[in-house]
Amino acid sequence: MWGADGLVYCERDSIPGDPTPLPSPNASDMQTFPERIPYDHAVTSERRYERLHPAELRALQEEASLAYVPVGTLEFHGEHLPAGVDSFEAHGLCLRAAERSGGVVLPPVYLASGCLDLPFTLSFEHELVHAWVGATIGELARRGYRAVVVLTGHGPLDLNHLLKRTCAEAEERHPGLAAYGLCWLELNAARLEAPENGDPTTVDHAARIETSWMLELEPELVRLDRLADDPDAGHLGIYGRNPRFTASRKFGHEQIEAAAELLGERARALLDGRRPDTLADLRTFVEHGWPERPELRGGDSGLVLHNPGTSSRYVSSLMLELDGERVDATLVNRNPGETGVPLSASELGPERGFYVRRGQDAAIEFPVAPGRHRVRLELGLGGVTNLVLDEHIDFN
Repeated sequence: MWGADGLVYCERDSIPGDPTPLPSPNASDMQTFPERIPYDHAVTSERRYERLHPAELRALQEEASLAYVPVGTLEFHGEHLPAGVDSFEAHGLCLRAAERSGGVVLPPVYLASGCLDLPFTLSFEHELVHAWVGATIGELARRGYRAVVVLTGHGPLDLNHLLKRTCAEAEERHPGLAAYGLCWLELNAARLEAPENGDPTTVDHAARIETSWMLELEPELVRLDRLADDPDAGHLGIYGRNPRFTASRKFGHEQIEAAAELLGERARALLDGRRPDTLADLRTFVEHGWPERPELRGGDSGLVLHNPGTSSRYVSSLMLELDGERVDATLVNRNPGETGVPLSASELGPERGFYVRRGQDAAIEFPVAPGRHRVRLELGLGGVTNLVLDEHIDFN
């Protein structure tokens, strides 16, 4: 309660152990507040949901009934970046998009699946991520939001496809709601018009792209001096050339601003009843971001699948024929950062794929007699397209 001297007093008569009664406030000194603050008083540049008061939330919802849900994780990103990189990226991009489209941005969540098996990384089951994202969209719909954008800063395509399915299911449960799930890599891929050569500009892990984004978003958290003073040095958890020599804040700023502009346009379009093709950018990513053809050679227990490119490849299906006969196969990636757990080709799908990172070899294991055999391998890539490799291969 307010006292005449402007201090706040407890409502009880005195403090236990203190015989002195508290002064009683005068009615004329009490402040009164309207139940609803007029719109003009609620105008704010703040978009972060958790920092907004009811009047501000109300005003922003009247302006644009739109909410952004940033999703990230806690994952090892080399010695030079913090564990929360993916959430910083998603939250920062959502805030810049909301400046253009209107709407509010929820706090980032550190809850994702499909993480690398590296130190201090926390990875969660698909079912938990699906349930949380679906429940959050449902709560936003219940509170009157007509459009929801779920943006992940965590790049694996299994998570990306999971978010797209979750958004589609939410639209079915909530008529009139538009829900759009994507990863920021799609916004980078949308501008590609030809195959990329050299270092990727769409997505990486802790290398030039992500380090540049962090230099723009959270520069005080970037420790480039913890990387080797050698442009050719390799580092655990960095999938690309040494970012000490390739990353820049300018590059990060340009990419983020372009991505925010595109995301803001698409979010606003949702409110106007226009929906994007949710797989178009992934098709562009696979076509132009993975231009190098995978390579095959015979191994001791089957085939060796080599990724000669600078970007990771995501295998979403695999059908193998050996000398014209269908063969069951198992995939294993035993490189550092991978689980090394065998995965049957029959279990593959858009939400349960198999990664072969840049420059890596992975095994496709199946029984095969020594000698020369005809191999026909049909690979699903990224959950959006197929590639056929038909070759004669010598096996040991």
